This record gives sequence, structure tokens and C-alpha cells, in this order.
Amino acid sequence: MSSPSGTARARRWRRWGLVALVLLCAAVVPAGAQQPAAPAGSTDTTTVFVSRLKAEPADDEVKLTWLDSPDLKGTCLVYRSPEEITARTLSKAVLIGTVPTGTGSFVDTPPDRRGWYYAVLIRDTAGTLYPVLIQFRNKTSAPVSPETIAPEERLAARVTEIRAVPSAQGDSIEVTFVSSSPDRDLLLFWGPDQFLRPQDLLGATRVIPLDPGTTRYVLPVLPGLDYWFAVLDSGLFKLGQAPLVAGGNATQYPVQLPVTSAHGLPAPASASPRGIPLPSLAISRGVQTGQEIDGTDVADLPDPAPVSAATQKAIDALKAQVPVIKVAPLQPQVLPSDATPTPGGELARLQEIVEGPFLGGDMTTSESRLQGFLSLPRKPELANRARFYLGQVYYFEGRLRDSLLEFLSARESFYVETQPWIDSCYQKLEQQDK
Repeated sequence: MSSPSGTARARRWRRWGLVALVLLCAAVVPAGAQQPAAPAGSTDTTTVFVSRLKAEPADDEVKLTWLDSPDLKGTCLVYRSPEEITARTLSKAVLIGTVPTGTGSFVDTPPDRRGWYYAVLIRDTAGTLYPVLIQFRNKTSAPVSPETIAPEERLAARVTEIRAVPSAQGDSIEVTFVSSSPDRDLLLFWGPDQFLRPQDLLGATRVIPLDPGTTRYVLPVLPGLDYWFAVLDSGLFKLGQAPLVAGGNATQYPVQLPVTSAHGLPAPASASPRGIPLPSLAISRGVQTGQEIDGTDVADLPDPAPVSAATQKAIDALKAQVPVIKVAPLQPQVLPSDATPTPGGELARLQEIVEGPFLGGDMTTSESRLQGFLSLPRKPELANRARFYLGQVYYFEGRLRDSLLEFLSARESFYVETQPWIDSCYQKLEQQDK
């Protein structure tokens, strides 16, 4: 039987043991790190984050490795950001990929060599996301840069599952698709003909630049006409590569809005040969493509015949009256609003590029920095402003087709300023084709 003094000493040792255990737990979990409440049916000791996250560069890639949670099964979500990922900045980080728990690794190909931060979160099998971020465990605290930049072909987004359907309001067409990369600029082509070959893109009615991360676009169109769509990676298209896959990145069937009285147009002709109060024009045939027809065996089409001498003379007279556009030699142009520096913000960063390498004549550096500026999501007016300068860079580098594409994109915000550049591009391209 122990003595009273021995029993007291044992109690003191137990109390000191509990204090030491509490201090040890506080040392293991960093200050300020909080675990979210455990899901229903689990214990308070459930680990809801991965640990030992490492980011190591290798050539043009960054390899991420981590240890999975021993308690949660589901999906690991990998995020990337140019700034450290915290609870405040998580919403601005880009989700670059997902892997099942148990994988423990992910390989990223960053778009450039700036420093990048990473984080890995867990979404369990029930769909619950655990947004807890703990330094040195599931988030990086220092930027990581790849050793080289990956070629454009590897960085390019692969577009799949394109769909075009009338909107619920019936006044527009909604285009949706899946992009393999949220970092890339995309181009939406639409027109009256199907896009089967790269040369078909030249007949597009319009080309619309899409910001990185866009996977949906609503386009107001006229009813009663067929529309076809295609989505391509912008950088790949500028290299002259335009892979088209029907049902993948190009629509396989046309989409058309029905004609109704709500559009202010007459409804389709009914079975009656005469409408009230005026007769309806019942069109039973149509030539949609605009291509030359082989032969004259199509019903109701007359045999081709050369125009008369008088008609040809009239045509030549009309052509002679068309003024020849003469474009004066162009010099680097700065928008009036950029002549006065703006303190701080995105516009200030763009103005630094304009005042530095652009006006200094260093077009190579200007191109690289402008492309880097446009690699992040920007407001439409600011993006068009940057494309106005990038179009000039391509123009002075002799890349006229790339220059024309940039000016056409910037024209929505700077119509007057882009017009001389567009005219000059067309004139120079015409001279090259002769």
C-alpha cells in the first residue's frame, strides 16, 4: 500500500504529463491554423488536409508531391496563383487540376516563368470541400518558377464538348464547351457555314476573343438563319495551327432560332398560298454556301451567259469610282489617355510597358511583356487597350496577320484609333499576295 506522500507525487506527475502533452500539440499545429468542424459522424481528430506539400521545378514543369490525409477519401484539388494562397486570396487562385486521393502528386506546366504558389485542398466523397490552409502542409510559402517555358503546342488549351443551343429567352444562342486549361485565351468563330477545315475559318462572320477561364458565351443572333460555331486556342491559332474536330471544338449541326412575331418578322409561310392582307413568299429552295455551282442542272436556275459589252462597261465605270485607300507610313502610337501616368493598378502596369520597351523600340521585350499582361484575366476595355499596343508590335515585326487579328479585337473599344492600322494591314497583305 502506497504512502500518502507517494500518492501526491503521482498526482503531480500526471498533471505535469498532461501539461506537456498540451504544449506538444500546440507546437505541432502552427499558430493561427484552425481546422474546420469535422463532418457529421466523424471524430474531432479527423485530418482534413494533405501534408508535406512540395513544389519542385523540372525543365518547363513543376512537380507537386504531398502526403494524403489518412482519414478522408475523395478528390484532391490543385490550385495555382501568382500570389501566396490564403483564405483571403483563395477565390482568385486558379483550379488547375484534380486527382483522386491516394495519388499524392501532380505535374503542372505553368504559362510563364514568374513565381507561382500552390495549394492542395480535399473534397470528400460526399462533395464537402475543406478549405483549411496550413503553411508548410498543404500550401507553399515561397514562389516556384519553371526552368524554361513550355512550347505553345503544349500550353495550348484543348477544347471539347462544344454545344450550341437557343437560350431560354429565345433571342440568342448559348455556346458552351470544356477547356483543358483555364490560363489560355480562346477565340470563338461563328458563321453561316460549318467549320470543317482551317480555311473555313476565313469565312467566319465574326471572331470573338474569350478571356481565360471562359467556357460559356451568349450570342444575340437573327432568327431563321443557320449558325455554326468553333472555339480555338488563341496562341495556337496565331501559329497557323487550327485543328477542327466536329463535335469537339466545332459544332456538328447548325443551330437556328425560330422566327416568331416577337422578333418583328413575319412568321413562316403557312399552307395557304396567300396570306392576309399580303401574299407570303414561300421559298422552297435556297443556296446557302455562296460557292460556285457545278453545272446548270439545278431546277429554276438559268444557263450562265457572259454580260453584254454595255454591262461590262458599266461595271468598269463603277470600279473606277472606288477610291484607292492610301495609308501614310505609321509610327508607334500611344493612346491619349495613356499619356498621363496612372498611379498604381493594372493600367499603371500597362503604361509602364508602353513608356518603357514599346516607345524605346524594343518590340521583342514589348511582345513578351504584353503577352504576360494579357495572360491574366483583364476587363474588356483594358484587354483591348493592351491588344492595341500588341497589334502595333506585330505590325512593326512584319507579322501582319497577327497584327490584324489584334486590331480587330481592339476595335470594339478603339474603333477610330485602330482603323488606319487595319487599312494598312489589308493594303500590305494585298501587296504580298500579288
